Amino acid sequence: MEDLVLSIPVSDSDFVRTLASRMGWTLRSRRTSVEKFIKSCPQASQMTDDEIQAEVNAVRGKQ
Repeated sequence: MEDLVLSIPVSDSDFVRTLASRMGWTLRSRRTSVEKFIKSCPQASQMTDDEIQAEVNAVRGKQ
């Protein structure tokens, strides 16, 4: 299965939902996808603030 991002006018959303349902596709909003991702993330960081800052600095230094 492939995930796609499709931007459509709000006025067409009912049509696209109906089409997705008839085709057996899964349809979810971008907001729902982001919320699902956030919920799947660990609640406690495995890195200290200093380690996180060092990683950010390392990436910024490569640019």
